[in-house]
Amino acid sequence: MNEFVEVIGVEHLKTVLSSLTPEDIVKPAYDNWLACQRTGHTVLNLETGKVYGLGIELNQLPLADDIYIELFTIKSNEDPINEQELFSKEEYEEFLEFSSDDPCEYIPDIITEFCEMKGIDEHERKIGLLAYNFEKKEQYNYNMWESKILNKYYDAIYEDHNPFQFSESSL
Repeated sequence: MNEFVEVIGVEHLKTVLSSLTPEDIVKPAYDNWLACQRTGHTVLNLETGKVYGLGIELNQLPLADDIYIELFTIKSNEDPINEQELFSKEEYEEFLEFSSDDPCEYIPDIITEFCEMKGIDEHERKIGLLAYNFEKKEQYNYNMWESKILNKYYDAIYEDHNPFQFSESSL
């Protein structure tokens, strides 16, 4: 028995996608990501059209009753922004001096400590860099990006969707 679920239409999906900024796309994933523990996703719910973040622990399955497509993902084992990207050239040189003060002890939060000392909003800067990288790598060709999302949409709503498959009636 198949359960009938009403999903948003293609035009609604395109409207939602065109209204999102790169920051709107990366921030929910980053806010739900936890290094080495949780993968962060930005998803678009196909029933409501809402965009939100989802954090999935290692070996945890996402909720089966939510019909969504992923817009952006940060894997738990990836570090989306390294310290060389995070800081300007001068800040990075200062950071290297700061972090070499105690070579015997590795402090995982040394970046956060340095940012606090320098008055740098680490979270906002990382979100800004993620958004910039996303725009540069993914959204630079908006039509290609939108097509990729539309294919995910069709895959989610049609089990046998293949954008390159032709039926005999279409030939």
